[in-house]
Amino acid sequence: MKKIWNLYVHDMKQIATNWVAAVLVGGLLLLPSLYAWVNIEASIDPYANTRNIKVGIVNEDKGAKIQGHAFNAGKEIVRALRNNHDLGWQFVGKQEGMKNVRYGDYFATIVIPSDFSEKLATIVQDRPEQAVIHYYENDKKNAIAPRITSKGASTITEQVSDQFVAVVNSVLFSIFHEAGVALEQQLPDIRHFETLIFQLQTKLPEIKRLLNQSMSDAKEAERLVNKAEKTLPEAKRIVNSGIAFLDETNQFFTKAEAKAKTLTPQIAENLRTLQQIAMSIYAATNKLQENLSLAQQRQWLSDVQGMAAAGEQMADEAQTQLRIFNNMIEKRAFSRTASANMEQLSGRLTGIKSNLREAQRLAKLAYEQSENGAQPGNHLLTDLNERAAAAVKQVDRVMNEYEQHIAPLMKEKMNETKQTLQDARRMLADIANTILELERLLQHAGSGLKQGEEMLQTASDQYPFLARKVNDIASFLAKLKKETNIYDIIRLLKNDPSAKGEFLAHPVDLKTHRLFPLPNYGSGMNPFYTVLSIWVGCLLLVSLLSTEPYEAEGYTSREIYFGRLLTFWTCNSIQALIVTLGDVFLLKNIYIHDSGWFILFGLLCSFVFIVIVFTLVSVFSDVGKALAIVLLVFQIAGAGGTYPVQLIPEFFQNINPFLPFTYAIDLMREAVGGIVWGKVKNDAVRLMMFAVLALLLGTLLKEPLNKYMHSLHAKAKKSGLFH
Repeated sequence: MKKIWNLYVHDMKQIATNWVAAVLVGGLLLLPSLYAWVNIEASIDPYANTRNIKVGIVNEDKGAKIQGHAFNAGKEIVRALRNNHDLGWQFVGKQEGMKNVRYGDYFATIVIPSDFSEKLATIVQDRPEQAVIHYYENDKKNAIAPRITSKGASTITEQVSDQFVAVVNSVLFSIFHEAGVALEQQLPDIRHFETLIFQLQTKLPEIKRLLNQSMSDAKEAERLVNKAEKTLPEAKRIVNSGIAFLDETNQFFTKAEAKAKTLTPQIAENLRTLQQIAMSIYAATNKLQENLSLAQQRQWLSDVQGMAAAGEQMADEAQTQLRIFNNMIEKRAFSRTASANMEQLSGRLTGIKSNLREAQRLAKLAYEQSENGAQPGNHLLTDLNERAAAAVKQVDRVMNEYEQHIAPLMKEKMNETKQTLQDARRMLADIANTILELERLLQHAGSGLKQGEEMLQTASDQYPFLARKVNDIASFLAKLKKETNIYDIIRLLKNDPSAKGEFLAHPVDLKTHRLFPLPNYGSGMNPFYTVLSIWVGCLLLVSLLSTEPYEAEGYTSREIYFGRLLTFWTCNSIQALIVTLGDVFLLKNIYIHDSGWFILFGLLCSFVFIVIVFTLVSVFSDVGKALAIVLLVFQIAGAGGTYPVQLIPEFFQNINPFLPFTYAIDLMREAVGGIVWGKVKNDAVRLMMFAVLALLLGTLLKEPLNKYMHSLHAKAKKSGLFH
C-alpha cells in the first residue's frame, strides 16, 4: 500500500513541477467540459422558433348550410390561424402552395377543398360523407420538421371538429326549442279538452237516470224530454270540442312524430360515430405495441387522449338524447318494459364512458412518461389496449341492441300512439252521431207518448255505447295525465339551444399535471452530455497519459495498477468537477433540481468510468483503448440517453442493462428533475458493480497479461505506425 501511495504522490509532483506536463494535464482537464457545455447550450430549446417553419394554407372552401344555418369552416380555420403563431402560416393559392412545398420553400402545405363545409353538412343526411383536409409534406427537407407540421395539421382538424359539433348541436336544440314553444302554445286547448271529457263523464249517470225515469213514468216524459234537450246541446258542444281538439292534437303529434323520426337516426348516427371512435382508439393502441420513435409514440398517445375524450363526449351526447327521448315519449307514454330497455342502454353507455375515461387516463399517464424521456411500460400499453378493446365490444353491443330492439320499439310505440288518437277521434265522432240521433228523437217526442216511449227506448239502447266511448277516452286521458308531466317536457324542449350546443361541443376541459417538469429541452439532455463528457475525459487521459510509469523498477504489476489508477482518478475527478460545476453555474438556462447531488453523482460516475477505462488500457494496452472507444459507441446508441430504450432496435435493448451509461444517465436525471431515492439507490448500486468488476479484472489479469501485451506493443511499434 505504501508503494502505491508513493507512486501516486510521485505522479502528482511531476504534474505540479513540470510546467509542460501541467499545461497538458490542464488542457485535458478542461476539454471534456467544453464538449458538454457546447452541446447542452446548443440544445436549450430547439422548438422555440417553430414560427420560422413555413406552412402553406390553401382555402378553397365555398361554405354550406345546415337546416338553414350558413357556415364556412374554411374561413373559420383561416381566421383562427391568422392569430396563431406556433408555425409560420402562409396563406396562398393552391398553385403557389404546391410549388413551394415541392421546392422546399415550405415544409408543408395544407389544402382545404371546395366541398369541405358541404361534406360536413351531410351530418343531417342518412349517409354522411367525411370531410377531408389534404396535407402535403416534404419529408426530405428535414427529419424533425414534418413531425412539427403534422401536429399543426392535427390541431386544425380538432379545431374544425369542435366548431362543427357546436353548429350541429345548436341546430338540433333549436328544433327542440321550437317543438317546446309549439307545445306550450297548445297547452290551454289540451287542458280544456281534458275538462270537457271529464265533465261529460260525470254527466253520464244523470243522462242514464233521466232515460230510465222517462221509461218508467210517461207523465214525466215531457219534462224529461225538455231536460234532455237542455243537456244534449252541452254534450254536443263538448263532443264537438273534443273532436276539434283531437284534430289539433293529431296535427301536433304528426309534427312530434316527425321530430322523433329525426331524433332516432341522430341517436343511431351518434352511436355509429362512437363506434368509429372506439375502433380508431383500438387501432391506435395496437399501433403503440409496435416499435415507434418517441415523437411517434407521443403523437399516438396524444391522439388516443383526444379520441377518448371525443368518444366520451359522443357517448354522453347519445345518453342525453336517449334520456330526452325516454322522458318525452317512452317512459311516460308507453310500457315500463320499453323504459327499462332505454335505461339499460343508457347504463351501458355509462360503462363505455368509464372505459374511455380510463383509456384516456392510461394514455395520459403513458404520454407523461414518454414526455419525461421514459418509455411507457408494456403493462401500461397492454392495459390501454385492453380498455380500447373492451370499449369496442361494448359499443358494438349497444349499437346492435339499439338497431335491433330500441329503434324498432320506438317506431312501434309511435304507431300505437297514432292509432290510439285515431281511435279516440272515431269514438267521439260516433258519440257526435249518437247525440244527433238523440236530438232528432227528442224533437219528435211530443207527437205522442207511444212515439216518445219508443224514442226513449232507442236512446236507452244507445246509452251503453255512449258511456263506453266516453269512459274509454276519459280513462286514457287520466292515465296520460298521471304518467306524463307535460311541464317537464316543455321545460326540457325550451332550453337555450346555443348554450346547450356550446356545452356539448366542449363538455370536458383537460388539466395537465407535470411530474418533475423541466423548462427546456437542453435541461433534459444535460445528463446525457454530462455523462458522455466524463467518459470522453477518460479516453483523453488514457490517450495522452501513460498507464505505465517510466521508472517501474521495484514495483509489482498490482502496485503499478493501483498507483497509476489513483492518478487517473484524480484527473478525471477534476474533469467531472469542472463539467458539473459549469453546468450548475455557467449554463444559466439549464435547470438542475439538486445541484449538490448533481455534482456528487458526477463524481461517482467519474470514479466508475475511470476504473473501467483505465483497467481496459492498463490490462490490454492499445487494444484496451479500442475497447473503450467501442464501448462508448455502443453506450451512445444503447443507453437511452437520447431516445427511449423501447424505441431503439432489439439488439440495443438487450445490451442496455449491461452498459454503465444506462445507470449513470438515470442517476444524473434524478438530480436534474427531482430525486426518487429508491431509483438512486438502485442505479448507484448497479453502477458500482461495474467498478468492482473492473477492479477485479485489473487485480487478477494485469500481471499474467502484462508480458504478452508488452510483446504485442513492441511489435506494433516496430511497424513505424504506432507510438
